[in-house]
Amino acid sequence: MQLDNDYDQRLLAAKEQMNQVQTMLQQQQSDHCSEDTIALLKGKFFKQNDQPVPWVRFNNEDYICSAIGRWPVPMGGKLLSQDIDGYGLVIGEDERTFNKQRAIYASTTGSTAKVFVPVQSADTINTVLANCQVCGGINIKINGHSWMKQHTQVNDLSSIEYKAKDSDFSYRLFANKHATNQLWLTLFLLLLIPTALLTGIIYLFRGYLMKLYWHKKFVSALKKEAFYLEYQPIVDTDNNQVYGVETLLRWRKKNGEYRETNSYIRMLEQDSVMPKLTQWMINTSLSELKSLLRSNQISRCSINISAKQIEHSRLLPYLQLLADKGYPVDQLCFELTERQPIESVQSVREFIAGCKQLGCRIKLDDVGVGHGGGLLIQQLNFDGLKINKAFTKIILEPQTQPFLIRSYISIAKDLDIALIAEGVETQEQAMYLKQLGVYLHQGWFYSKALPATDLRAYLLNH
Repeated sequence: MQLDNDYDQRLLAAKEQMNQVQTMLQQQQSDHCSEDTIALLKGKFFKQNDQPVPWVRFNNEDYICSAIGRWPVPMGGKLLSQDIDGYGLVIGEDERTFNKQRAIYASTTGSTAKVFVPVQSADTINTVLANCQVCGGINIKINGHSWMKQHTQVNDLSSIEYKAKDSDFSYRLFANKHATNQLWLTLFLLLLIPTALLTGIIYLFRGYLMKLYWHKKFVSALKKEAFYLEYQPIVDTDNNQVYGVETLLRWRKKNGEYRETNSYIRMLEQDSVMPKLTQWMINTSLSELKSLLRSNQISRCSINISAKQIEHSRLLPYLQLLADKGYPVDQLCFELTERQPIESVQSVREFIAGCKQLGCRIKLDDVGVGHGGGLLIQQLNFDGLKINKAFTKIILEPQTQPFLIRSYISIAKDLDIALIAEGVETQEQAMYLKQLGVYLHQGWFYSKALPATDLRAYLLNH
């Protein structure tokens, strides 16, 4: 930097001048600031704006000599440092010391006099600041002592520090307001660009990131056995007997409560962990309900399954394996959900045919609100239909006409298949459904979903 080089060069020049002055004084045997001494200094050194002018103070004399005359000894003065050769650095604290400006002097003491040569002044600093387009302030230190400060009330982030190589001269430059604003703007843009880029990436890949997030949670829940099953009775109101149960997946939180199924079921059905989880549900439900199924206390155990699971998993070999091990696979009933469209009707048709060979039954779940609707009823060989609870909820409203339910009742009769109404919560709904000809009911009016142990107690009382 310019200040470093300027300071080092002036310090070397000052030492050389001090040595020259001392030699000259010794040769002339001067011991006081006389007119001859001033003339001697003037003859040797000429005042120039770009060169330091030496000052000489003779011992026990209250005047300082220079090539430009005799001056009173300045007030104050602070020694900053001194090396082994006797050279020192002094702050001239009186403004009369160097053209009425504060200065740093190099100094040395001989047998008769002390020589001072200015090596840095405020003028030099102001010149540097004036030529620096981004500079607004400066703080200069010599040997750790602060000499000069100008406009230093700036954040350290907008300043930079330099240190001379061969001396204890150091300084910190502070950016001006414009440069500081530019710096903060640059930092803001540097932060904004990656932030905007990251936000854009997250937005573009939000679907993938969401799937990845849920996949990790599903895998962890399955590994930690956070999933468990409950069973909701399906009641045959024609004889007031429990016909079967629907297996419902539950997810236990760390605090013992369970997550709302609607908050994750759609993501779960699309996740790669679902085939493994479905196998676990089948195995667990058949194990927990094996005695109830074999004793015919319940005729069917229903489990939801999506078309994607059928199309991308190998459930039929797994069911055959369980059947070979003595599990009551023939009393399973799969409820095909329509939350996702069916991509391959042929795959579903083959799955249904394979299930029927094992004695399993297939129902179409959520009739009237799914993707396939009546078209699937015509294309696939179902054993039953389940009316969505949305229809049950509004069935008694005055403005509601139950023509859709009547049409499903007619379809079920024509196909000779079962028809189940879910979401039955009141006696009035139950009575009206029976009047329409729907006898298989499922809902809170009869029972909430129960763990296997509570289901046994329920069956004993019904």
